[in-house]
Amino acid sequence: MNENEFDIKLEVAGNSYRIPVRRGDEEEEFLYREAAKRVGLHLVQYRQYFSKSLENIQLLTMVAIHLARDILKLEAENDVGTYDRKIQQWTDKLDEYLKK
Repeated sequence: MNENEFDIKLEVAGNSYRIPVRRGDEEEEFLYREAAKRVGLHLVQYRQYFSKSLENIQLLTMVAIHLARDILKLEAENDVGTYDRKIQQWTDKLDEYLKK
């Protein structure tokens, strides 16, 4: 760790993790803390759903899949490439029409 970083301590599933964060980057620190909090909340939900029959590693895997799915949904919603291609197709059609 260099002098421009410091460690924050996060607790997830009864384990403590140290994450390096750039000094003065409150947003990054907040995001890490919020991420750990959400993982914990999802962990509780999955533990209740499966009636405590699964080990922490299995539950954490389910949480990781859940959060990865959420990320993929957000990426798909924010993919402007599809819109760019469609607009280009319409522009090309309009250009062809106007040339006639």
